Amino acid sequence: MQALNYTNARNNLKSVIDDVCDNDEEVIVTTKNDKTVVIMSLDEYNKTHAFLKKEVQNAVAEIQKGDFINIDETFNLAKNSYHD
Repeated sequence: MQALNYTNARNNLKSVIDDVCDNDEEVIVTTKNDKTVVIMSLDEYNKTHAFLKKEVQNAVAEIQKGDFINIDETFNLAKNSYHD
């Protein structure tokens, strides 16, 4: 992932867009006012959005079934994995 300042991105917008779309890569654009955005292709956005939506739906279904572990069990599993 590359990062560009606003002026560079603006002056080279067509090539930035082409690179993003052709290489399935995101570009970070920053401003002097510490505002930052990410440019990504619509295809990548749609894939990411669909994946997240599916993951949320699966999580909700698991919760509704009662198929989950509580936070203490999760913490202990994570903590114990570092001791191996």
